[in-house]
Amino acid sequence: MLLKPKLYETIKEKLSKEKVKLADLPSNIDFHKELSYKLGFDFYLKRDDILGLYGGNKPRKLEFIFKQIVDSQKKDIFIFGPTGSHHILANLIYGKNFFQDVKFATFVFPTYLWKWGDIYVRKNTELAKKLSFQFVFTPSFFHAFILAKVLSMIKGGFFVPAGSTSEKSSLGFIISAIEIKEDVISKKIPEPDFIFLPVGTMGTLAGLSVGLSICEMKTKILGCAVVQEILCNAFLAKKLISKIIATIKRFLDIDDENLSRIRKSAFSNFSIIHSFLGRGYGYPSDDGIEAMRFFSHYMKVEKTYTAKTLSVILAKKEELKKKNVLFYCTLNSKDLKIN
Repeated sequence: MLLKPKLYETIKEKLSKEKVKLADLPSNIDFHKELSYKLGFDFYLKRDDILGLYGGNKPRKLEFIFKQIVDSQKKDIFIFGPTGSHHILANLIYGKNFFQDVKFATFVFPTYLWKWGDIYVRKNTELAKKLSFQFVFTPSFFHAFILAKVLSMIKGGFFVPAGSTSEKSSLGFIISAIEIKEDVISKKIPEPDFIFLPVGTMGTLAGLSVGLSICEMKTKILGCAVVQEILCNAFLAKKLISKIIATIKRFLDIDDENLSRIRKSAFSNFSIIHSFLGRGYGYPSDDGIEAMRFFSHYMKVEKTYTAKTLSVILAKKEELKKKNVLFYCTLNSKDLKIN
């Protein structure tokens, strides 16, 4: 007698047909023995940082966005973001490799680290300029967004949202949550008590939240806000979660009882922490620099997203004793080899 597939297995199979392939999935989860000893709790890494050509949390999103671009048959793509943006670089690197005749117009705005002369940010920005068909430096977020959005409408192009985040692209993290569930079932890892990750446009958090709920896991997500609270908060996260659930409902036969369970769980399995933002988006923080000094001996850390999130882990070290903690690697750690 054949057993009926579990809901998460069915969803994973369906989602795989809604995307293109940019990276080999699943990503591994590594147990970090030395860090676990020093921190006083079991510390795991979800290694999205080494996915595909350019790691981090963007490949999973772009697999769905690029499918939309293919289906739309549009050839002019408009992206915007801050100087040094991984969102911009990922679009350009994967776009160059995946598409034959698509042109990317890029609109950037300066951050504190750009003005300060940070080598990492400057290098990423120069690479983005090199890979773009059109590259426009604007004075602010507002200017970059408006130019990209309006020109995409005038030219009939495809507009990529901030951070590559949409209800469709966030589906990639439902798949990621299912990967975690499968690793737990196969006893590769214990079920995480907490998942820590940086939160900006909230796509990673929202997708994981829905995915963990589909898988009926008890894991809680603790997201460190790296942008102002008005742009990143529980209300907006729940709004995105609702859109994600509505999206999967459109192409999956899920009964109302399961949908209600998923929504209720997803609304309650995460928290967004705002007290480690420091001066604001793109600014290093004192706590973040301290965390960077500690963690950079063991893993790749940049000054804002990763460092601030790791500083939350250090601050909560005593609370996390004897817990299973998973850090979601949203930063690329692969060496770039671009012609």
